[in-house]
Amino acid sequence: MIALLIALVGAGVVLTAYLGYRNFRADPLAELAPEDRVLVNERGRRRTATGPLSRLGQRLSPPMARMLGTGYRKQSDHQIDLADGNPYKDFEQFMAYKVSLALVMGGGGLAIAMLLKMPLFIPILLVLGFFLPDLQLRQAGKKRQSEIDDALPDFLDVLAVTVSAGLSFRSSLRKVVERTEGPLAVEMQRTLRQMEVGEPRTVAFTNLRKRTESDALEKFVVALVQAEELGAPLVDALDQIALDMRRDTAQRARQQASKASPQIAGVVTMVMVPGTMVLILATMWFGSGFDSMELF
Repeated sequence: MIALLIALVGAGVVLTAYLGYRNFRADPLAELAPEDRVLVNERGRRRTATGPLSRLGQRLSPPMARMLGTGYRKQSDHQIDLADGNPYKDFEQFMAYKVSLALVMGGGGLAIAMLLKMPLFIPILLVLGFFLPDLQLRQAGKKRQSEIDDALPDFLDVLAVTVSAGLSFRSSLRKVVERTEGPLAVEMQRTLRQMEVGEPRTVAFTNLRKRTESDALEKFVVALVQAEELGAPLVDALDQIALDMRRDTAQRARQQASKASPQIAGVVTMVMVPGTMVLILATMWFGSGFDSMELF
């Protein structure tokens, strides 16, 4: 048990050291939008890591990507699109980081195996380091889609008010996007650009639905396309969509709240109950005087 604890602590130290090194070498402007990076003279590009470990990861990532196949690449590209290039701007950078982290974790596993005579930690940490970025990328995508869901009702309310003021749908959408921030504004800006280059509104919003996995945004696009095909008033359609989105948001919040109660109960059971039992038993032991009795 002690050896396993030491091994886990050692793996945590190795992983923490690597993440700290990665953050040290990271671009502080990486979270900015491309337009903002251009304004600060970054030329729309992120700084390429030049460390020896990063170069080794970039060299080994192409053959590793070929081994994983085209299906894995398509899935990873889709996840990168969902996360809007955060924290990885493309598949090559994603694979380079995966290989680098796997090498670090594998090296840590080798050191632990040599120290504790437990070679099983080498493949465990190697696999963990290789697939940990996939989990990180998926979580980033889910977070971005959740932000889109949360921002959509207010966005539609403002859009409905702007349309009712007499502006066309495209002009209203442009006005609202210019005064809105976040991932939803970014996606709407892309849709506007597609319409400006000649794409029909239906096609542009269908592409928007394909770029995201937001259920709320998909319902908005479907309702918008149906309103256009059936000739329904756009303002009424937007108001109804916003109302439906708020109902879905409230329902999602209630579901998350219902999931929190068992989690809290589990934490209390695993932490508080054993601690309380130990405290009670220790009090009984010392209170009974057994610790001072001479048995022989």
